[in-house]
Amino acid sequence: MPTDLLYADEDSLAKIATSDLQAALEGSDPEVRSLAIYALGQRRESTAVTALIACLADPSSFIARTAADALEHIGSPALPALVEALAHPDAQTRGLATRALARLKDPAAIPALVKALDDESAVVRHWADDGLDRMGVGQIYFKP
Repeated sequence: MPTDLLYADEDSLAKIATSDLQAALEGSDPEVRSLAIYALGQRRESTAVTALIACLADPSSFIARTAADALEHIGSPALPALVEALAHPDAQTRGLATRALARLKDPAAIPALVKALDDESAVVRHWADDGLDRMGVGQIYFKP
């Protein structure tokens, strides 16, 4: 099944079982993994959130960014796991989680984004600021 993903169009991807897509995330082929991540995101598959969060820390930045995009597409069901990912020791993982939270524009993320403004990573701080601006919070969080 995993290599079948490489040749699947949108309709074919829609017919692949969620469990098969999640299993493909464990494979070694980055193209297959990225297609599985994409398909799970397009389905807004909330049962895949935990597996996609794990992909944020993938050594491949392409896989990690694709997972962040999928989590963003899943939306609010991914929010608690994305907030938890802000505590990850890896700055890239925190940055991708913050980017996804910023793009979700869910007001429930505001406290986490305000806290992320103090992160040591400039990327995390940038996305936290961007997310707060996107939600219209603007200068409300401003610290003189």
